[in-house]
Amino acid sequence: MTQTPATNDIKFMDRNPPAFSEDEARTMARDLFGLEGAFRSLESERDQNFHITGDKGDYVLKIANAEEDPGVIDFQTQALLHIEDRDPELVVPRVVKSLDGNVTETVADADGMDHLVRVVTFLPGTLLEDSTLDQPLLHEVGATVARLDRALTGFMHAHAENPHPWDIMRAGDMRPHTKHIDDATARRNIETILDHFIDDVGPRMRRLRHQVVHNDATHNNVVVDGTGESRTIGVIDFGDMVFAPLLCELAMAVDTLMPYVDDPIGAMCDVAAGFDTVITLEEDEVDLLFDAIMTRFAVTSVIIAWRRAVTPEQPDYLREYEEPGQRLIAKLLDIGVDAARARLRHHLRFPPYCPPEEDPTLDDNLDALLARRYDVLGKHLTIFYERPVHMVKGQGPWLFDARGKRYVDAYNNVPIVGHAHPHVVRALTRQARTLNTHTRYIYESVIEYAERLTATLPDHLTACTFVNSGSEANDIAWRMATMVTGKRGAIIMSDAYHGITEAIAHLSPEGTKEERAPHVRELMAPDTYRGPYFAGEENLAKRYAADADRAIAELDEAGYGTACFMVDTSFVNHGVIDVPEGYPRLVAEKVKAAGGLIIADEVQFGFGRPGTHMWGLDVHGIEADFVTLGKPIGNGMAIGAVITRRDILKAFGDATGLFSTFGGNPVACAAGNAVLDVIEQEELMESARVTGEHLRAGLRDLMQRHTLIGDVRGYGLMAGVEIVGDRQTKEPAPDDMKQVLNRMKDLGVLAGREGILGNVIKIRPPLAFKREHADILVDAMDQALSEMAS
Repeated sequence: MTQTPATNDIKFMDRNPPAFSEDEARTMARDLFGLEGAFRSLESERDQNFHITGDKGDYVLKIANAEEDPGVIDFQTQALLHIEDRDPELVVPRVVKSLDGNVTETVADADGMDHLVRVVTFLPGTLLEDSTLDQPLLHEVGATVARLDRALTGFMHAHAENPHPWDIMRAGDMRPHTKHIDDATARRNIETILDHFIDDVGPRMRRLRHQVVHNDATHNNVVVDGTGESRTIGVIDFGDMVFAPLLCELAMAVDTLMPYVDDPIGAMCDVAAGFDTVITLEEDEVDLLFDAIMTRFAVTSVIIAWRRAVTPEQPDYLREYEEPGQRLIAKLLDIGVDAARARLRHHLRFPPYCPPEEDPTLDDNLDALLARRYDVLGKHLTIFYERPVHMVKGQGPWLFDARGKRYVDAYNNVPIVGHAHPHVVRALTRQARTLNTHTRYIYESVIEYAERLTATLPDHLTACTFVNSGSEANDIAWRMATMVTGKRGAIIMSDAYHGITEAIAHLSPEGTKEERAPHVRELMAPDTYRGPYFAGEENLAKRYAADADRAIAELDEAGYGTACFMVDTSFVNHGVIDVPEGYPRLVAEKVKAAGGLIIADEVQFGFGRPGTHMWGLDVHGIEADFVTLGKPIGNGMAIGAVITRRDILKAFGDATGLFSTFGGNPVACAAGNAVLDVIEQEELMESARVTGEHLRAGLRDLMQRHTLIGDVRGYGLMAGVEIVGDRQTKEPAPDDMKQVLNRMKDLGVLAGREGILGNVIKIRPPLAFKREHADILVDAMDQALSEMAS
């Protein structure tokens, strides 16, 4: 533990407030401010305050402690004037000038000590401590405090950083004075909290956003006026203002309420939720709120004990909070920061907490989550790995589980530019904050996105329609193809996958046990490793493409004709095969000659993954009639697109009234535009080429040393590693492949499985994946294979 030394410049620990008589106060009010009426003394920690009720209204006469720096008084006065200018309707005291037009005057006490005197308006109502602390009131307190901070935004003063006993950022200064706490258990608890603040919480809070905060919106400084929906909340007593993390304001607003509610964590959640409606809380602030509140409790307990030890004769109205506060500290320590933080994050709709560092002792809640998942989602959805992973965070090419362990993501193509890319996140949240509705209106961003997207494709593909997924995009393209051609037959690759709609499910035989639809014909995969024609043989493209003649003839004979050839340009489902050069173009030409159209499904290969081109159709030299997009198009946002010829889109729209309520909505298109920004600005297409070549070179080096690797394939930022039991016979080894994948997962690298035989390791990472991440993957695979061989 790093001990912070105590400072000697924190005032008022051993100072009583001024002790002017009521008659003296009356004289000040009358002679200096022209105010008369009934006087009532108000409790105050270190100043002396009187409530004046007279013909002119209600006011508070404030007599400052003689030790108070005049600059601090000016700090408070200028803050009130700033608030009045920024938010005139906010219920806070207003500054009243003296008869001479001054905001403060000076008076001397019997000992000749000067005191600054000022007057502010009195807020009517009931103190929060005397109100019923229900959920709506707690929520409104949080919202009001945030509104106050919003009004203080931009305000600064030379005395804003003066040392202050209630500034929890100086909590370390209190550590030497815990000796004054009589109860040994309470003292140990408070020392634990302060030590944690010094070592961890304080340094993290110093990195949070800072501003001038009220710092004392507690149960006896918040005023409630009215009831029900007409209730208003006001805040008084600006004597504890400091420049501090904004989080401190929220902690102060919660801490003194907690002893008076049955569910203290619930109160914390309610006040925080109210605050969040006005000023959006940041994730780090949410995660530190419980610790900040605990620190505030500890500081309060030390100050009370210290004062009692220094000046036992001093009247101290805070003493009534000492024992309840210490009991609450013990209760909250039992609850623990993990449980409190989890509840707060859930209440504010933050995702589950991700520890900043891996902590294997944390409960990842996996078994309970699996049981809940199976109960409501069934067991049919595939889960990766023998022991699934509970992921809670993504960042660039990394994923993080509930214990804080990080994994290189070498599988996910959905977050194409990287998990939670800040530019994409900013774009979609800014748009969501402004507008998101159906597509019956005009939005410039949607038009801009369609223009940018079509500009990346061949000149004849100029018309775009947006939907919500790749499945919908393929469904629309299929419908367009059948309408334009008047035919009903489809040609696809064997083991293809194109989506989940009823029509497209017939065109997605991967893994299905259903009988093939009569209007669909599959082409043999042009697999030069396992197919009938091998790498190195002559006329490979022609020999494989000849199978299209068979498919076209069969569809004609069955009376369907050929409406389209739908092809995933990555050929990833077949095991990331190396397609013979010219094969896709030859098949497309045959289909075109038969009157069919070409649908290039770019969901897996598009957006720069090829490295040499933006789209797979350009890699293969295909003249497509349709390009369909999904998954990566919005870096995880639900959006899909069909891009085609203008005449096709017009004809189909005229015939069907094509419309997707939410397809291409403003938020999704904001994400799409941002994805294109990142691909261009970060030169991710070139990065895909360089990284992909480096990755496959590393994998081929492994192949020289590990006989389980039968082949390494791929193009751009995509690779397949075929695991075999024998290189000569090419016997597939799916069980060994699973063992390698699971061990790589344990070593912090995530990859997938692919191929009809289930023995190919699929590597298809976000484009944020770079050479250093490829090296981590190769090292993990090397270790996994070495362990299996030993």
